[in-house]
Amino acid sequence: MTPLLHHVDRITNSRNRGAVEAAVVTAINEILGATRTELHKVFMPPGEVLVGLAAEIDVGAAAGARTYGEDFSWPEQVCSIEHSPHFQVCLGGDAPRQERLPDGTARIIVPIDNALHEPDAFLLILRSAALTAFEIEIVQGFVRLLKNCLALLDYGETDAITGLRNRKAFDACLARILANLSATDDEAAAALPHPLPYSGVQPAARHHWLGVMDIDRFKPINERWGRQVGDAVLVQAAQLMRESFRIQDKLFRFGGAEFVALLRPAEFPHVMATFERFRALIEAFDFPRVGRITVSIGFSNIGRGATPSAIRDNADAALTWAKEHGRNQCHAYETLVAEGKLARRVAAVSESESF
Repeated sequence: MTPLLHHVDRITNSRNRGAVEAAVVTAINEILGATRTELHKVFMPPGEVLVGLAAEIDVGAAAGARTYGEDFSWPEQVCSIEHSPHFQVCLGGDAPRQERLPDGTARIIVPIDNALHEPDAFLLILRSAALTAFEIEIVQGFVRLLKNCLALLDYGETDAITGLRNRKAFDACLARILANLSATDDEAAAALPHPLPYSGVQPAARHHWLGVMDIDRFKPINERWGRQVGDAVLVQAAQLMRESFRIQDKLFRFGGAEFVALLRPAEFPHVMATFERFRALIEAFDFPRVGRITVSIGFSNIGRGATPSAIRDNADAALTWAKEHGRNQCHAYETLVAEGKLARRVAAVSESESF
């Protein structure tokens, strides 16, 4: 098998986004004889354009390509595109840009768009010489292969109504998070910048989190207004979720009016504020025809040694408590246990942790 076909085979046999991206940067780096190849993703929350490193490989890297961001791996490397002028000048373009760096290295930037022709990512290639026209065709071929493979993965993991990820994607994502948790996670996370300026936070306070959100009294909406209006409510609720959570957090729809979020490591006050922000947005939004609705939320910490079902059960217990005590509320399982309102189901967090 030729090197080119070997790489194509490896890319098309990858079964998750990180593996596909790693295989593509590896193929480009090796076939072009580059010294370094990187893939940077573009995120576009309202009023911002952010860029984050997704995959990278250096020539001769024995361990292969490194990937970041898939299923909340550290380090988090997302910043404004203004800090990367070489990407900023290519934003919205469709042709590779080649330039010579002061040390003589050729830097090639290849913009990648999505199905809506919006900026989606950049390839950055470093090598001794600029690309020839034929080599540019090779790179563009790998870009098309990358987009096709990711589209197929997304198709099988996307909820058809809301565009959020589905239950299948959630199960795989949570399993990978639990498999990758190690005894050093807390210490590594504590050394990283945190989005809120808390001081004196103990490393053990940095955890992943799972939240379950359910629209209150959704069945009567379908019964009164019909499925089409009910689906429109779900679509709008999903959009409000995207506005409430960080771009690195994972959002899912399980069916009906139930949504799930997996949050990257953060202290409890930030997590509570994030879920409360979503609850308040739902409460304040005037849904077409339906008017005002509310959502109840339960969430729990994701700790080492816990099973996926136990973590989900803890969040569900907090959600059920919120539903049974007035709805339109947000509660943490650990807080309810500490206050004696729920019996402990599983030791998903350390006994020393308190809120």
